[in-house]
Amino acid sequence: MERILSKDEIADLLSAVRHGEVEIETSDDVAATKACISRTSLFRSQGPENWKLPNFDIILDAFARNYMNSLANRLQRAVVVKLAGFESMAFDTLLQQLTGHGAIGIVELDPLRGSGMVIFDEKISYSLVELVLGGSADSGNIPDRPMTAIELNVIQDVVSDSCPDLEKSFSQTQTITASLIKIESNLRLLTHITADAGVLVARFQTTLDSVEGEIILVLPHSALEPLVEKQREKALPMSAGRTSQWQNAIKGELGVMEVEVEAQLASISLRVRDILNFQVGDVIDLNCGPDSPLKLLVEGRPKFIGIAGVQARKKAILISGVIPAGG
Repeated sequence: MERILSKDEIADLLSAVRHGEVEIETSDDVAATKACISRTSLFRSQGPENWKLPNFDIILDAFARNYMNSLANRLQRAVVVKLAGFESMAFDTLLQQLTGHGAIGIVELDPLRGSGMVIFDEKISYSLVELVLGGSADSGNIPDRPMTAIELNVIQDVVSDSCPDLEKSFSQTQTITASLIKIESNLRLLTHITADAGVLVARFQTTLDSVEGEIILVLPHSALEPLVEKQREKALPMSAGRTSQWQNAIKGELGVMEVEVEAQLASISLRVRDILNFQVGDVIDLNCGPDSPLKLLVEGRPKFIGIAGVQARKKAILISGVIPAGG
């Protein structure tokens, strides 16, 4: 237990401070100490910007192709959808980049956790309204306002077409059931994802007739975590037992695999002019006799040397030698 200073000792200490005999911490020292303090989070080891899912561009490219075909079939117009890039960020950062004038489809991805979004910028959104109603994509200026409930309802089926294409794209890694929950235009109503949650944002450059715009696919990190776990499992080395099973399976399949075998007596080189001058009854000299050895090709590659003959009243070849690799 620390000793408590007496009244006289406290008076002597204050006197020493006034006369500069005892050093004290100044306000500049305190400010310098505060400047070195940095904020940290005990719940997140890294920011959402560093979150990655390897090879996810394969799924995104497949979605771009599938959805491009769906849009072209529904609208009966020339449509181009190409993946422009994807990145990870906080959901609040994405909201600050949006204008709130386009259509936003909230999509459920069962059994993945959380809901994704398919966002159409204002150029694509209003062009879709014109096309669905029988107009042209470049029929007028883009209104500087949020879309109305009627306009959102007009293109709801077009947005919903993205769900089957998401299912096809994810089928190579995860079986999902995608469904459109609702379609919005007001950014304040997007409360299904917390502001600080990490999301993967994929941007697709889209062209409808002569109008160029952007479609954005937003997927929460929490929904994609099962895919990350699957990739980690695939990356782990297989045990010796599983390796042996695979080897036996491959050997068994190789034993019943069909290959093309060709017996070649001879080959010659001719000019096109000579071939065009061929007549019925012409004789082509192959520079070999009936008993000359044949060359056996397996899938187009020379492997064996043989002699032509007959066995059980069928034409046969007796293998007499092996052609070395590269021979």
